[in-house]
Amino acid sequence: MLRVLTLAIAAVTAPAFSQDCAGAAGGQCTMSANGTRVQWDASLRLRGMYYDPTRFGVQGGVEDGYGLLRALGSVQLSRGQWQGYAQLGVHGENGRAGGPGGTDQGALDLQQGYVRWQGDAFGLQIGRQEIPYGSSRILSVRDGPNIRLAFDGVRGRWQHARWQVDVLALRPVDNRPGAFDDRSDEGQYLIGSYATRRGASAGNGVDLYLLGYGRDGARFASASGDERRTTLGTRLFARQPRWDANVELVLQNGTLSRPQGSLDIRAWTVASDIGLRFPEVRLQPRLGVKADIASGDSSPGDRRLQTFNALYPKAAYFSEASLLAPANLMDVQPTLTLTPRPGLTTEFGWQLAWKHRRNDAIYTTPTPLSAIPGSAGTARRIGQQFKWETTWKASPHWQWQGQLAWFEAGPGLRQSGGRNTLFASVVGAWQW
Repeated sequence: MLRVLTLAIAAVTAPAFSQDCAGAAGGQCTMSANGTRVQWDASLRLRGMYYDPTRFGVQGGVEDGYGLLRALGSVQLSRGQWQGYAQLGVHGENGRAGGPGGTDQGALDLQQGYVRWQGDAFGLQIGRQEIPYGSSRILSVRDGPNIRLAFDGVRGRWQHARWQVDVLALRPVDNRPGAFDDRSDEGQYLIGSYATRRGASAGNGVDLYLLGYGRDGARFASASGDERRTTLGTRLFARQPRWDANVELVLQNGTLSRPQGSLDIRAWTVASDIGLRFPEVRLQPRLGVKADIASGDSSPGDRRLQTFNALYPKAAYFSEASLLAPANLMDVQPTLTLTPRPGLTTEFGWQLAWKHRRNDAIYTTPTPLSAIPGSAGTARRIGQQFKWETTWKASPHWQWQGQLAWFEAGPGLRQSGGRNTLFASVVGAWQW
């Protein structure tokens, strides 16, 4: 549909616009004339997924293999300081046990649609938009699931020298299966500010953010209610020829309101990804280690809730299998990344995972987190995960990915009915 629309635009404007597709970056085509530019692109992603079993075999988890399709097309109109952007999406699922999940399937709908004004220092963006920030530990586009995460609302931006400061007032989009029926989720909101100061060299800097988050009907292992949470965080990141580092510290407070009395929220996390690089060695190896602690609830009866909530993280937080959520968790993951040739990378990882607090549950995806029934009070050792993930950029338009993971259930999972889990996925993505 979008291809037909853009061809119609080209036919109508051909006498006035010059067109460039061959040299456009990222597969985009551009037409321009008299200070007005029209830019369009399209993408297609096919993904095959296999779990044995899903959700570690609890809550009806079974062996399951299915396919996902994502088709996106966008048109962008720019003139001076103004820009309009519209992106349509179609999402399909086939073969999933029990039918499609909430982020699997949707008829033609508006994935993004906004108007932006950008001056020399200040800017404003209003409408439906994706909001990737930092390393996607807190705010992500959620690319792993079929339907990417978008928000309705407004963002303001101030830029000066090395600083960029965004102010947010947004609600996540509630994805529905029909055509043009997606709506803002009235039971959630996100407000606050996200600032980045870039370093003197590329790849270095610091993020600072303060976010207010609300979610009605939130469910944790020990309590349910309306969640109001304030998140204060900072991220330090650096990339040098021989090493790189990404360290994030987050503090949270707030309340969980319920009929029997409110709980005070006091939660935190520390996450890190540090690596040594050997660019002169064959295969250009990177030896890395990821280490994370996300707080859990120490006692269900102390009028406090200490379970960390990562808000809107990428689902593939620890691996593409997306088995564990970053809540009540301690883990360490050594990794080895190899680059056999330009455009081809492969990573091996070994994750060891424990509960932070024994009395709290083991949490899984979907976003933001879901407690495994019966896992509160089980042993602290969750298990270990082995993963292999390879990405091959076959051409400027095609990219392929292969992903494999094996999770060996530890006592904490087995005592709640969890089992060993095998995950496999193949992804083919095309960009025009």
